[in-house]
Amino acid sequence: MIKLIQLAGGMLLTRPSRLCGVCGSWARDQRGSISVLTALSLTILVGFAGLAVDVSLWLRAKNDVQSAADAAANSVAAAAAIGNPSGRIAAEANAAAAANGFQSGINGVTISVNNPPGSGSYAGNANAYEVIISAPQKLYLASALPGVTAPTVQGRAVALLNKSSIGPTCILGLSPLPSNVDVTFNGTTSVVANGCDVDADSPSSNSINTNGGGTVHAANVRTVGGVSGGNINVTGQIYTHTSSIADPYAGRTLPSTPAFSSPNNWSGTIHNPNGVMAFNGDVSVSGNTTLDPGIYIISNGSLSMQAQNSLSGTGVTIILTSPSPSSDNGTFSFTGQGALNITAPTTGPTAGIALWADGQLPNNQDKFAGGSTGNIVGAIYLPSHDVKYAGNSNTTSKCMQLIAFNIVFTGTSSFNHNCSGVGTADPPAPTTWSLVE
Repeated sequence: MIKLIQLAGGMLLTRPSRLCGVCGSWARDQRGSISVLTALSLTILVGFAGLAVDVSLWLRAKNDVQSAADAAANSVAAAAAIGNPSGRIAAEANAAAAANGFQSGINGVTISVNNPPGSGSYAGNANAYEVIISAPQKLYLASALPGVTAPTVQGRAVALLNKSSIGPTCILGLSPLPSNVDVTFNGTTSVVANGCDVDADSPSSNSINTNGGGTVHAANVRTVGGVSGGNINVTGQIYTHTSSIADPYAGRTLPSTPAFSSPNNWSGTIHNPNGVMAFNGDVSVSGNTTLDPGIYIISNGSLSMQAQNSLSGTGVTIILTSPSPSSDNGTFSFTGQGALNITAPTTGPTAGIALWADGQLPNNQDKFAGGSTGNIVGAIYLPSHDVKYAGNSNTTSKCMQLIAFNIVFTGTSSFNHNCSGVGTADPPAPTTWSLVE
């Protein structure tokens, strides 16, 4: 016999009579039903717990793929900034993504590079590069839930190239080494680059350095790396982390070396009837020396001038070179109060270059001290050499460039860049970029 019991709220329960003979089997049926419901409930609870774990993994993957897209967009911009073709740009994107854990074609990962972007605020902008990385995810613990499928996470980044519109270059440090400080202004140094730029190719965080207390005034400052110290004054902007700044004379070829002439002690007037003369070994300047127009090649030696001597010449290039460079040859050394009054040729293979050290020479240090360089018109071009430059605050040169591997300024100097008709060359303005989406 089964009795009905009514509880508050109207809910009915059944209670078997003590006399009921089927009570035990009924109770066992109820316990079995509860066991099934409990098992189903636990499965659902485990499934939802697993889903929570999987969602956290998918969110982490989303963050990772976005970081990879950012890195790839930066690599793409760096490649595009120096004019690489589309195939190379795509390869840079794939390499950067792989370095961040997403390799194209592995586990369903896809990487696309779009120029211009196909969507977003920069859609159709030819200076913008879009990188999209898609990565299908897996079901892990959430596989216990029916109807649940894993998502595909996606990262998207857009880099915008900024074409700099800036001035010509007066000072350029060419060293690409991350350990180098390309341009240093020491002590009480004050360098003024009138209407022109101070540039550096090193990716070092202090590739242009005024930590020694020096001061520089320029139109713009540009560097592949960063700047350190204060006292950097510009009328334009300070550009850091730019693309590499090209050597404007890298394509020039040295003239052939003719038979050697003498003497190696230059004094009075040095005639150059054939336009190119060569000297073997060290050359020194004494008294007041004038060079006829032409090219003067010093092989396996240095050019030095001391004290009150002077060296003058119009349409002149002096070259240091060596057929077999060693560690101790080929430097310029101008000390004391000697005066250099050299004007570069305006045409020909050495146009615009007054002093040139062959880029194949080993790294050495040239010295310009005592105010000797105030009247050089043209470029001092020393691509493999370091330079210690004291300079001249009373320069009369309308156009002078200093381009070397590393440059240390130790005195007050002034540079002008009124170079029209002189024959000098300037590097193209580098391209910077930034992530905009």
